[in-house]
Amino acid sequence: MHTARHDNSICCICGEPITCRTRDSDGSLSMDHVPPKQFYPKSSRTGQNVNLWVVPTHRRCNGEYKADEEYFYHALYPLVQNANPHMGDTILQDLSRRAQNPQTWVLIRTLLGTSRTQTEGGILLPPGMVRLGVVTYRIERVAIKIAQGLFFRDHGLFMPRHNCRDIRLCESLQDVPEMYTAIWQPGAPVTVSPSIFSYARAVVDGLHLWSLFFWEAFMFCMLFEDPQATAPANEGI
Repeated sequence: MHTARHDNSICCICGEPITCRTRDSDGSLSMDHVPPKQFYPKSSRTGQNVNLWVVPTHRRCNGEYKADEEYFYHALYPLVQNANPHMGDTILQDLSRRAQNPQTWVLIRTLLGTSRTQTEGGILLPPGMVRLGVVTYRIERVAIKIAQGLFFRDHGLFMPRHNCRDIRLCESLQDVPEMYTAIWQPGAPVTVSPSIFSYARAVVDGLHLWSLFFWEAFMFCMLFEDPQATAPANEGI
């Protein structure tokens, strides 16, 4: 088990020491934004005092998630548009700007090819509303990475990915299991940026419960075993 410190000597993604001092080397220090900086639409960063939190990672570890973070932002946009139209319009403007990049346009075209007008249960969606066929593995990777960063920031400890025993995307408060709603008590949520990201966490019987709230639209709920109570294992997710 790797114990992290607040002196930027441990990567909060893999838990290994950051010892390389060669600038721009794969093993060098790269401060990762939590949540990712690209989750903040450009208009929300311009002329505003945005609170961007950072945690230490290896450059290679940080880089391994860039494509999935871009995917997360694009693939889950419809959920924001459905639940929070004002923020949805803001993100749509940002996506239109990013579409000028050829690689981003390829991603958008791929996602549009998965769009459908009914739910998985066959219920027709209202006019103008669509769902995208999302690759669950990719968005869960990003959600767990964010939780790892927050855990490191809050506790100074490395949280292994394989300690995640439950993860679920909740599109509305009605989808959130009771064990997670219980941690959203008055004063409990921590707000990184009011319209972008907030989270709540609690420790119950040695288990860490996390709820990550994105763009005031949807939530990822996760349960982790305490890293100090589990033995090392191969990273699985």
